[in-house]
Amino acid sequence: MGKDKVDLRILKTRKAIKEAFLTLVQTKGYERITIQDIADEAMINRNTFYLHYVDKPDLMESLCQESMEKLNICFNLDIKDKDIHAIDKEMFTSSLSEMFKAIEVNIVFFRTMLQNGQSHFSTHLKEALKDFILSGIGDLYPNQKMKVGLEYMISGLVGVICLWVSDPEHLVVEEVIEHLSEIHFNNVLDLLKNI
Repeated sequence: MGKDKVDLRILKTRKAIKEAFLTLVQTKGYERITIQDIADEAMINRNTFYLHYVDKPDLMESLCQESMEKLNICFNLDIKDKDIHAIDKEMFTSSLSEMFKAIEVNIVFFRTMLQNGQSHFSTHLKEALKDFILSGIGDLYPNQKMKVGLEYMISGLVGVICLWVSDPEHLVVEEVIEHLSEIHFNNVLDLLKNI
């Protein structure tokens, strides 16, 4: 029973630190935040902060890693033993839907990290998406054409995620997913001609 209370305190403290950090990034920007700022905003002392994180970059890395793990869990494509061509529109749409749901649950974090000049986070996001896709295609990645195509797709997807988190009220997720699916499964030039 005592252990449960300790775990709950740890979770509450980390949540307070995360919320304080996000608030401060939005108001002061990442570079100007100090550990004391975070501690004051979270209503903890500096020593408590250091019990959980080494420094500000460690906190940032931890939060990025946590969010990427949540995204990776949401993908449900089972393509490890299948040909990459086995991904159909329904599988693709389902995975995008799960990804957007996971982002929406944590939208304050994603919005803060993507809109406040945290290019480090968008790099984390791109790498997580690449890792997911590469987990299903095995040895094809060393192919130069695959590298270029994958970079093009992932960069575009991260751009759409940035666009959506900046204005989720006006960009309906289902319409965004449908449009991404159309782009993915059709010729981009044909789609642009029909706009």
